[in-house]
Amino acid sequence: MSMSPRTRISDAQSLRALAHPARVALIEALAVHGSLTATEAGELIGQSPSNCSFHLRQLARFGLIESAPSADARNRPWQVVEGGIGVDVNHLEDADFNAAAASLNELWIARQAAAETDWTRRSAHESTSWREAAFSDLTVRWLTAEELARLHERVDELLLEFRDRRDPAQRPAGTRPVRAYFSAFPAVVQPDRDGD
Repeated sequence: MSMSPRTRISDAQSLRALAHPARVALIEALAVHGSLTATEAGELIGQSPSNCSFHLRQLARFGLIESAPSADARNRPWQVVEGGIGVDVNHLEDADFNAAAASLNELWIARQAAAETDWTRRSAHESTSWREAAFSDLTVRWLTAEELARLHERVDELLLEFRDRRDPAQRPAGTRPVRAYFSAFPAVVQPDRDGD
């Protein structure tokens, strides 16, 4: 089965369209639930159906979500585009694009920190198997840019194994949505201190 490539955002206007708290919450809700109507999404993220409908249409306008199949013509469910969404880092030298990307990334990072904090608080109420399987690691390794790129490719390859589970019929019993956030970047190195 061939997988669709990730949609790469390459313009500042699309980044600014996504960098809105309600829209990021909608993308996350769609990623977890597969497809949702504006009413269903509103219940999940605490927004009115009309507000969700507006934000869903804006996300669709920029090609970040699409209509999902529906058995009922009255309901209009949405889903994240096949392959997911990423930022085309080849445009970061453009100041406007870089500012929009930074705003979006700060929003995603804040939401991830909140989700990890939530997990920490509720993990005591989870089964031992889920507590032992979950992880959040911080490590420092010395890599070249090429090795870091290879690490990214290997992580993507590992995650591809589970990508077809967007379809509920493809999910084995006992599966749950798992939030995975991987981040690897050069650390700031302080200059050596002579004579200290």
